Amino acid sequence: MFNRFGRETRAVVHGALEQAAALGSPTIEAEHLLLALAADPRSAGGALLRAEGLDEERVLAALERENELSLAAGGVAIGDFELPRRPPAPRRSPRFATSAKRVLERAVKAASARGDRRITSVHVLIGLLRAEVGTVPRALAGVEVDRIALASRAERLLG
Repeated sequence: MFNRFGRETRAVVHGALEQAAALGSPTIEAEHLLLALAADPRSAGGALLRAEGLDEERVLAALERENELSLAAGGVAIGDFELPRRPPAPRRSPRFATSAKRVLERAVKAASARGDRRITSVHVLIGLLRAEVGTVPRALAGVEVDRIALASRAERLLG
């Protein structure tokens, strides 16, 4: 699968690894792919996010808010204890979690359905936006992003 990734998409995947490590996550999750896209305005997928007003800072804030809401749903209030802002990096490189694998699988399917040989950052964005459940769709809903409309714009950008 990775052999179909262009330079831009490889940079996004590498950025997701860096995001996961910086946040102290032992795994690369879908939200790390979203953060990596938002952090790279030069990529076409990142440019689409920026056009929606989603830069890295706003995406991180949306993800943090979603985490707070998820904890609150379980009866945990963030004010009850102090969480480190950025935990120490894990001792080994983060591995891909199921959520990130599913995003990349959906990106490959989106490219294959169109007959595209290369998987671009826009395909990765489409893979993120097609998620029905999870942290990413809830975080995007929290900042009032219409995932369906954004996915349609992404598909039109591909031609």
